[in-house]
Amino acid sequence: LTLNIVANQVHLNASYFSTLFKKEMGMSFKEYLNQVRIEESKRLLANSSFSIIDIAVSVGFEDQSYFSKVFKKYTGI
Repeated sequence: LTLNIVANQVHLNASYFSTLFKKEMGMSFKEYLNQVRIEESKRLLANSSFSIIDIAVSVGFEDQSYFSKVFKKYTGI
């Protein structure tokens, strides 16, 4: 999922969509998407036996290292 894909779905220019999104949500699209991904990964970590890499990939991260970095940023752990 990318900003361009979402902007195209709502028939807006990506830059304009990004500006509107940040104005309405108080955070960038990427920050919001990462927050949603981390919340889902927390749920999966608590309620499944999937490995961390499987969870990272299932919520949209391609790299376990980046997932760990983002997870720590949003959760502190």
